Amino acid sequence: MAINFLSESVRSAGCDSFADALLTLEGPEGDEALANLAFVGPAAGSCWGTEKKMDALFFELSDADVAAFVDAMMLPYRPGGVQGNQMLRNLVIRSQPVSDGAVVALCALLDDESSVLESLDLQGCEISGDGCKGLCKSLNANTTVTSLNVSWNPLGRKGGLALASLLERNVTIQRLTLANTSLDTQAVVALYSVLREQTTLREVDLCKAVLFSRQEDSTKHAVAMLGQNASIEYLDIGTSQLADLGASLLAKTLRTNTTLRCLHLRSNQIGIVGGEALASMLMQGSALVELNLSGNRLSDDGAHAMGTALANNTTLRLLDLSMNSINDEGLASIAAGMGENSTLTTLKLWGNHFSSGSDAVNAFDGLLRTRFDALGVEVDFTTYTVDGTTMIARV
Repeated sequence: MAINFLSESVRSAGCDSFADALLTLEGPEGDEALANLAFVGPAAGSCWGTEKKMDALFFELSDADVAAFVDAMMLPYRPGGVQGNQMLRNLVIRSQPVSDGAVVALCALLDDESSVLESLDLQGCEISGDGCKGLCKSLNANTTVTSLNVSWNPLGRKGGLALASLLERNVTIQRLTLANTSLDTQAVVALYSVLREQTTLREVDLCKAVLFSRQEDSTKHAVAMLGQNASIEYLDIGTSQLADLGASLLAKTLRTNTTLRCLHLRSNQIGIVGGEALASMLMQGSALVELNLSGNRLSDDGAHAMGTALANNTTLRLLDLSMNSINDEGLASIAAGMGENSTLTTLKLWGNHFSSGSDAVNAFDGLLRTRFDALGVEVDFTTYTVDGTTMIARV
């Protein structure tokens, strides 16, 4: 891929700087390399290929390196040609030991009127609330960036409040990722309050965004936001301590929300009551096409309700119930529901308690050989037979 061209130029072709490396880029391959740049730290290299279609440069950056890179992007990358900043559309600086100094440099890139940057990914760096505040100041005047990822940075209250203030005015950003950012309750409440009236954002990830919070601190604000917002299509609020009360309140609100398509609620201590409320919502009508409930506590009773919902729901395409303490009885109910469902295309159940040769395992074995095969349903398990007993394994 073209991006390797720049990687080799910087690290092995003898170039002294990013500016020298840019001069080596030629033709369509050079244009492609400049349009999509990813600088990924060695620690994240092993998982990069599973989530990104961009090639990456796997080496460690410092704040000074980022500043040098930005300076180079302000120069013509061909003699008499356009600046690199006029070509760069997607920039990833992930899992790097860079901090607020790097953000200062990147703000110069964002402030440049010739910038065409659309996506900025700074996941897993060391950006503080002060750095985030400076970044938001530049983004407030920027009209090109539509995707921002600052997850796994210690943004804290100051960073969260800066982002909330940005979203009050910004009409460009459509995708915002804030997972694991050590926000406090005040910052999260401010974000939810702003999101009520936000009309541009389509995807929001707040998974484990709060360092510590009691359930009631943020749940009611999340519910109120979903009751008013008419633009968000994807919401991840995993590991937010919703529990049964939060799940029940969300289920009630989602019956009238016609915009949200994907909802991730993994690891939220949701039990039988919350599971039944969400199942009832699916049965009575919902716009959801994807629901992730992995890592909760639905158990058999919650699974019974989900099985009934599956038999009646015609909109859901993906359901993740993995690791929910469901035993054979509950799994059999889900299998029965899938026997009636013709719209779900992905079902995840691994991490529950399948017993070899049980009614549930035999039912899924039959579904895999017939209905699932015919409808193209993907699951995270498979069945096989040993000495006449049907067994199950993860795929």
